[in-house]
Amino acid sequence: MRMRINRLGRSEGGLAAVEFALILPVLTALLFLLLEGGYAIKTYATLLEASREGARLVLRDGEAADVQALVRSLTRDMAGEDIASTVTADPVNRTVTVEVSYEYRSFCGENSYFQTLNGESDPYVFKAQTTMPLP
Repeated sequence: MRMRINRLGRSEGGLAAVEFALILPVLTALLFLLLEGGYAIKTYATLLEASREGARLVLRDGEAADVQALVRSLTRDMAGEDIASTVTADPVNRTVTVEVSYEYRSFCGENSYFQTLNGESDPYVFKAQTTMPLP
């Protein structure tokens, strides 16, 4: 590998190191935001699937179905204490709605990087809701 030499006869090897040192924090932050965003999307998709399965369970077994147990089993890779589900039946419109909520936690720890950037102390709460018609 040859070093580039400018027209004054000086090596430009140090300049490349400085440029890399300046761009490294930007690339690191971008990578972290991509990972955090992917984890947030995966978390929401899991909650949405749990709400769908909960609504199907209510349609199959009636309002006495244990939706909370089903939701906890489908979301067992997340912190289970922060997951809540509610079932609402609307007899007028003949629908059932299952809502699953979760206090989002970053994949790298208790406090989310987004909360630190926004200066918020309240956690983000993801909510997924499915409404299905009653037979």
